[in-house]
Amino acid sequence: MVFEANVNTANTTNTADAADAPAPGEQTLVRTPDPLPSAALPRSDRLLVVSARLHPQRLEQMLRESGRDPASATLLSVWPVELEYDGPVTLTGVVHPGDVTGVGMRLVDALSTLSEGDCVVTDALGVLEMYCEPDVVSRFFSTVLQKTAGQRLHGIHTVQPGVTVDGALKAQFDRVVDDAIRPS
Repeated sequence: MVFEANVNTANTTNTADAADAPAPGEQTLVRTPDPLPSAALPRSDRLLVVSARLHPQRLEQMLRESGRDPASATLLSVWPVELEYDGPVTLTGVVHPGDVTGVGMRLVDALSTLSEGDCVVTDALGVLEMYCEPDVVSRFFSTVLQKTAGQRLHGIHTVQPGVTVDGALKAQFDRVVDDAIRPS
C-alpha cells in the first residue's frame, strides 16, 4: 500500500512523537514541495537524506529549526556540480544524477552506518528521471525501498504534489510495505 500524506510544512516544529512513530521498516510516500518534510519525520538516532534539492547548509538549517541535531544526519547529495561545505552534517560526497550506479554505491555505504529504526529520506527520484531512463530509475528506487525496508529503516520518500504515483512505482511500494501497517 502507498501511504500518501499532504504534509503542512509551514510548522516545521511538529515532528512525529513516539505514539505516532512508524514501525521499523515502514515506507511512507509524502506529497510535498518540501525536500525534507520535518512534520513527517519520526524521531530516530540517525538520518540519511538522499537529495537532489538540498544543499548541506540548508539541510543543517532545517534540522536545527525542527529541533534535531545536524550531526546525526548524513547527506548523499545528487547534484550535477561539486559542493563546498564545512559543517556538522556528514556529506558522503556529490554524485551526478546521471550516475545511478554511483548513487547506489554511495547509498549502500551510507546505509551500512544506520541501525534498525533510523530514518532514510529520499527526494531525488524526479531529478534522476530527468537524467536516466525510467526503467533504470524504477530499478534503482525498487532497490532503495527493498534495502530500507529490509534493514527495518523508516523510509520517507517525497514527491512533488501533482506527480502521478502509479504503475511500477506504486507496485514497488505495494511489495515492500506491510499491509498490516496502516496509518489511521
